[in-house]
Amino acid sequence: MPVEVAHPLTRAAPGPEAPMPAHPAPATTPAKVRVVVTDAPGLHRVVTMLMGRQHAFTRLEAEEAGGGRWTVNLDLVATEHEIDLVTSRLHRLPSVLTVGVTTPAALAVSA
Repeated sequence: MPVEVAHPLTRAAPGPEAPMPAHPAPATTPAKVRVVVTDAPGLHRVVTMLMGRQHAFTRLEAEEAGGGRWTVNLDLVATEHEIDLVTSRLHRLPSVLTVGVTTPAALAVSA
């Protein structure tokens, strides 16, 4: 009579598997970003960079600041790491003169 021998590489029949633990989503925070640029093409570069990276901003406002300069104000909802990346990228644009960021954490420290 033949004897059945289990192959050493054969696994047992799959049973119910425990679900993978969900990684918590990184905490997002609102931030107000203020950027001063040298001219209208600089304004275009800033807006293009923000749109191309698909950042979640809830408000974007640009106004002429005099002397050909423009001020861009935007409200951004992102993680702290993403906010740091945005400000770093803005600083690398040659037409950007200043970048200022205000977050709730910064307001709490100054209060």
